[in-house]
Amino acid sequence: MSTPKTSFAADDGQEVLDLGAIFAIIWRGRWVICACVLIGLFFGVWRAYIASTPLYGAEVQLVLDTRDEKVVDIESVVSSLSATDEVIRTEVHILGGRELAGQVVDRLNLVTDPEFNMMLRAPGINPVQALKDFIKTILGMQVYNVNTDPDPAFLREKVIQTLLANTTVVNIPDTYIFSIWILSENPFKAAKIANAFADTYVENQVAVKLNVTEQATGWLAERVTELRGQLEINERRVADIRAQADVTSPAQLIGLENRLISLRSALAERAEDVATQKAKQSDLSTSQTPEDQRAAARRYGLATILTRSEDLQTGWQRVLSQASRDLREAEVKEQAIRRSMADLEITIATQSDALTGVVQAERDAEASRLLFENFQNRLRETSMQIGLQRADSRVISRAFPPDRPALPNKSKILVIWVFLGGFIGTVVVIVLQLARARLHSAAQIAGLTSVPVIAVLEQFAQKIRPEQASALGPQTRDGEAIRNLRTSLLMARGDMPPQVVVFTSAESGDGKSTLSAAMAHNMAQIGKSVLLVDGDLRRHYLSNPLADGNSKPGLFDVLAGQSPLADAVLPGVLGQADILPAGTVSGSAADQLSQGGLTELLAVARNHWDIIIFDTPPISVVPDARIIGQHADLLIMLAQWNTTRQSVFVDALRQLEQGGRSPDGIVLTKVKAASKPLYGATRRSRDRYYHG
Repeated sequence: MSTPKTSFAADDGQEVLDLGAIFAIIWRGRWVICACVLIGLFFGVWRAYIASTPLYGAEVQLVLDTRDEKVVDIESVVSSLSATDEVIRTEVHILGGRELAGQVVDRLNLVTDPEFNMMLRAPGINPVQALKDFIKTILGMQVYNVNTDPDPAFLREKVIQTLLANTTVVNIPDTYIFSIWILSENPFKAAKIANAFADTYVENQVAVKLNVTEQATGWLAERVTELRGQLEINERRVADIRAQADVTSPAQLIGLENRLISLRSALAERAEDVATQKAKQSDLSTSQTPEDQRAAARRYGLATILTRSEDLQTGWQRVLSQASRDLREAEVKEQAIRRSMADLEITIATQSDALTGVVQAERDAEASRLLFENFQNRLRETSMQIGLQRADSRVISRAFPPDRPALPNKSKILVIWVFLGGFIGTVVVIVLQLARARLHSAAQIAGLTSVPVIAVLEQFAQKIRPEQASALGPQTRDGEAIRNLRTSLLMARGDMPPQVVVFTSAESGDGKSTLSAAMAHNMAQIGKSVLLVDGDLRRHYLSNPLADGNSKPGLFDVLAGQSPLADAVLPGVLGQADILPAGTVSGSAADQLSQGGLTELLAVARNHWDIIIFDTPPISVVPDARIIGQHADLLIMLAQWNTTRQSVFVDALRQLEQGGRSPDGIVLTKVKAASKPLYGATRRSRDRYYHG
């Protein structure tokens, strides 16, 4: 029993790529590939020599200046650009940005240039634009009508977009150099636009720095004015405090404080003197006897007063009066010192507060003066930088009008289009072939199953129907192919020629009915008694032309027991071959074939005919062929060249094997004569033999 094999399977079970099969597919589709190459060549010629407008390219180069040179030793308000990768990429985007391109458009007034403003071009049909508008319409997007007056802002944006499409900005690797490449229909215009890009970029860098410097200068000027006013206020405050409080100097304040200390010492002495006088007066007041009085007067130095008096009593009164006067005088001096101290303390406190206010005001004024002088100096430095600002980039190579177009590269376009055409053609051929996965060679079938391919039949020179099988005469190429197949069938079982031969296929249209009729007619020509059975009980492709369709009893009637076999057979309908038509089918054909009547029918037929040939329906459609195949001595499966699908073919083999019956041989039919060299040169020599 044969076993289907996986396509492109290696012996070790790993999938491999069959390059031979791919090259064979490409070879069979060589005319499609050649046609695609010619189409690509046509489009390449059209694109390079007819449709393309010559474009001239002009290049200007700038360098990012990383040196930080200073004309004067002052701190710059705006720092220069650093040469990091991020800065370089940023500058590339700025050079290719819409803002810079818009300035170039305004600078050169490109809105009035027909090359960049399509509104100014001569009206005509633009198939590319028409296709874009059609796609936008389908997608529901807005389509702008260029025949109406557009919005100036929108028109400017379209011009910028066109300019950017013709602009290329790159950074030369491992350098600080930027290259701006401009394409234009006019070489002088290309150079002019390129130089305008460079000049605008450099001017923008200076303008940005000047703008920042001017803003800094204005801000510093405002701060200087404010600080000058604050300084004046603080200085007036110092003068007002000095004038209002008659502020002394710190040395004078120290003198006042020293004087206060002296007064405090004098006050202590005066207080001690008052206490002494009070004690003296108290002591004198307590003296009653003359002796005590004389002793007290001597003790306090008042004895002279007693001696000068007329009597002791008068003298003692004078002593007491002197003591009272001494006490009052001491108290008066003490009060005077106290008043002086109070006045001096008030003066010291007042002068101290005034001096503190003056010192604070002087400190505020000094701080304002320092801040004012600092900002004033910074303002002078910033004002000086306005005339010293320079760009971070400079032009190192200006653009000049080129002498030859840069685009289109005609040879490159032709090569690309030819290669693209060949590539598309190859892909189309391979994809279509793989998508269809058709059987196209005996070698391919051998890779799918171990069932041998016993014949490869060319497509008949003319369309042959089953009833025209007699036209395949012995002197024709097609007739010789049928006889070769007949020989293969008769020798398939060695010394025991097959008696029941069943023809089937995976799909319809593979030529089963025509081949069955041709084989029956050919077998009859060598003296065999042949019965051709129409086993296709649904379409009865043989019965329609040979037995008037279902008008006569046939196979179904015999199986159903409604007619004997002898009455259903039509003798000699196809040359010397008999035919058993499909009959009047009423019910399920598969059920009728499975009920056992087919075994009895074949038992009778084997006794009356040498060869019984069955034409059956496709395996992938109905199970009839599998049922009939169980009774076959030889089961032949047909596959139509480049038409039968590989997946359907493998599935049909699997279905037969699941039923316990594998084909005994495979016939590849309807092979085109142009493809015969794939099977060897011997068949071509045979063709020449039959064509003289």
